Amino acid sequence: MKKKISAVTFHYMIITGGFWMAFCVVTAYAAVFLHGAGYDDQEVGIILALGNVGGAVLSPVLGAWIDRNRKIRHAAVITVLLGAQLVLLAALRLNPQKNLLCSACYVLYMTFMMPVNALNLDLCVRLEHSKAPLNFGLARSMGSFAFVILSTLLGILTEQLGFRMLPFAGMTVILLQAVGNRLVDRDLREAEKSLPEGEALLQEKSSSLTAFIRENKAFCLMLFGTIIIFIAHNTDGNFLINLVENVGGGPAIMGYLAAFTAIVEVPVMMFSAKLPKKWSRVQYIRLAFIFFVLKTLAYALAPNIPLLFASRILQAPSYALYTVLIVGYADEVVARKDSAKAQSLAFSMTTIGSVLASLIGGSMFKTAGVQPTMLTATAFAAVGAAIALGATYWKKKS
Repeated sequence: MKKKISAVTFHYMIITGGFWMAFCVVTAYAAVFLHGAGYDDQEVGIILALGNVGGAVLSPVLGAWIDRNRKIRHAAVITVLLGAQLVLLAALRLNPQKNLLCSACYVLYMTFMMPVNALNLDLCVRLEHSKAPLNFGLARSMGSFAFVILSTLLGILTEQLGFRMLPFAGMTVILLQAVGNRLVDRDLREAEKSLPEGEALLQEKSSSLTAFIRENKAFCLMLFGTIIIFIAHNTDGNFLINLVENVGGGPAIMGYLAAFTAIVEVPVMMFSAKLPKKWSRVQYIRLAFIFFVLKTLAYALAPNIPLLFASRILQAPSYALYTVLIVGYADEVVARKDSAKAQSLAFSMTTIGSVLASLIGGSMFKTAGVQPTMLTATAFAAVGAAIALGATYWKKKS
């Protein structure tokens, strides 16, 4: 008989699924809402870039604040972020038209949504330190499932009800996250009670951001490499319709391709705890860096729709493997006093990569075409992988 899913894992599934459904609403359907409100493609790109920058800045700021104030509960901070999102979504529903208020609300909505994932990841670290029975890989795989399900459902609903229903979808997801947030906080409190008396409170003073970089040079260099890798990764993700149209497809094919890409991530995430133990976590992460390069090259060279689908299988040993292991790797190489900062920075690097991909990729797709842009993205991935790989070996030697 296989072991049942623990309550802690189930509750963590709720917050993980909730976040990635929120991510689906705010990014995958951003163009649908903003086009409906009267924005053009360039304006949509600017709004998304500003929202991503806001989230990338706010995430490490909140992480550093929590590291310095260990008595602050993640649940309290997340509740404030979710409450702000509710207010902003209500404003977007009441004012779904192109103007300064709508633009500001959408940027702030993204800014307050993005840090929730970084806080969720630090919660994972706290739960594991408290010996709670959490299977992070399984819980994270549900995030991909939830994204696929909601993306498909919203496609049907927006076609039938129009873009104005999207803020209601966002509000529903926020309520789900709020429930999961309370349940996980209760799990953490219970786990901390079972620790030896006082152990949960023992904590070195956390470092400032400058000191953190000085104390974790190899880790920060690796994160710099991942920014460059995620420029390549998001050049595909942010402009998937361009790749699909280049091989003769359209929006429907793009939807199927996006769903297929998310689905292939699930097995790696779900069974990450059963990866062969003859390799260490850092060795698997190095493998992921290499596959990011191979994946981007395969996307660039795919000549037709079937081979474009086949190339998406490489999402499993690249993005999926990295995503599910970076949380534990950051916990291994960074002192516990700076865990929230480490998780926030790791997530923020992917966001910065998305912003740069929007700026660089948008211009290149327009002027150079699809294959030259994707081959350039492959070169970016190779440079980023070389830096990130070198950083992991530097840490080992030092």
